[in-house]
Amino acid sequence: MSLFHRVGAWWTRATKPVVVKIDAGPTIHDLPLYSQYQRVGGPITPEQVTDAVRHADVGTMWPLVTLVNDARRKDGHLQAILGTREMALPSLPWEAFSFPGARRKDRKAAEWLTEALTQAAGGPQEGTTLHGLRGLLAHLQSGVLHGYALAETVCEKSGGLLWPVGWNTIGAHRVLFESRTGRPHWFDPTGKTQYPGIDLRAGFAPGKIIFYQPRVTGDEPTREGLARVLLWASLFRNWSLRDWVALGELAWKPWRQGVYKKGADKKDISELRDVLRQMSASGVALVPDTTELKVEWPAGNNQDGTHQGLMAFLAGEMSKAVLGQTLTTEAGERGARALGQVHDQIRHDILEFDAVSVAEVVRRDLIAPLIRRNFGPDVAVPGFRFLTEEAVDLLNFSQGVRNLTTSGLRVPAAWVRDRVGAPEPKDGEECLGPPDPSAGEVDIPIDPATGLPALPAKEPTP
Repeated sequence: MSLFHRVGAWWTRATKPVVVKIDAGPTIHDLPLYSQYQRVGGPITPEQVTDAVRHADVGTMWPLVTLVNDARRKDGHLQAILGTREMALPSLPWEAFSFPGARRKDRKAAEWLTEALTQAAGGPQEGTTLHGLRGLLAHLQSGVLHGYALAETVCEKSGGLLWPVGWNTIGAHRVLFESRTGRPHWFDPTGKTQYPGIDLRAGFAPGKIIFYQPRVTGDEPTREGLARVLLWASLFRNWSLRDWVALGELAWKPWRQGVYKKGADKKDISELRDVLRQMSASGVALVPDTTELKVEWPAGNNQDGTHQGLMAFLAGEMSKAVLGQTLTTEAGERGARALGQVHDQIRHDILEFDAVSVAEVVRRDLIAPLIRRNFGPDVAVPGFRFLTEEAVDLLNFSQGVRNLTTSGLRVPAAWVRDRVGAPEPKDGEECLGPPDPSAGEVDIPIDPATGLPALPAKEPTP
């Protein structure tokens, strides 16, 4: 029986699961340190990786999750590109809104939702640490790597309403897919739940669980995510780096040669070998006159760059898998500004896709149950979206609008205001720009010497 199967058998000792209400406190508590999965470390073989992948294919996810997380801790480039994608979404502004034609109670529900999500700051509570909304969004983005992400909503009642306090983010290794149905389950490895754990769709009340499964590779749920794509590339980088370091230890140190006299016994030969090894640390050696030492520097010193080229190639492949391009992470000969802007646009397209995907699951698993619980079934569920519009280059945009309008194209002023973020002026408000004769405004001349309104000319004295 393999280690994975022995652990699986240990997991089966448990009690029956119960349905958890949305207004209950944290249900999925942090694991004690002795029960948390250990880092893999040591020399990882391709056979171990293949074994972990096979277990994941049939729903046991924790071996693969452990390997991927360990690879991320070892590879700075992998951490950088994953962190870039995971942190981009939480940094975006968001809004909860009512749809056109909404009734007054629908708009009130959207206003309450904005306040509720903004106030949910998280903090320590009942054996775990809750995260605020931005922490939740960053955690949900980890689903791009693992193929899924799980979080638990914790609420409290106040003023007759159920308010979210924060979110308990659950590690990917605590999810498995039931082998017969393929349905996702939460499983407690400390033995408090019976295998296969609690069904994430049926074992919790609506609004208690947020389960995000992004479309990344388009494969089956147990094979979704970038884990398999990145794991092999990262391991090849790790193996290449290990060989490169060993080569550096060898190539950048002088060759130490010892010559012993003919007829020397084994003791003399052994002592000479020890002296040569000690020289690598101290550079000093004392030998009898019956031996001879030679120190030579090797030529070449691995100047062909084989390891460096392989490392760079694999880094580029990982960048393309996570960000869709390479020029925003690596500077190279092809890093022209125009091409770099194209690559940055590709990354922006991925961000927009992530924003729409996460907004959908937040509305489905969090917002809709809260609105139904607090305001009833006849109130429209507010929309939720991230604002992904990039800042407009005012100089280029204004020149473009000027060229279009002088060419005879009529452009709505509301569209221009929306693009530059300028509000509609209120009645009587001081404004810049040309006067509006229909509002009784007159053009006031400006003194070019001071930049202030010019004083009226004095009438000549009779």
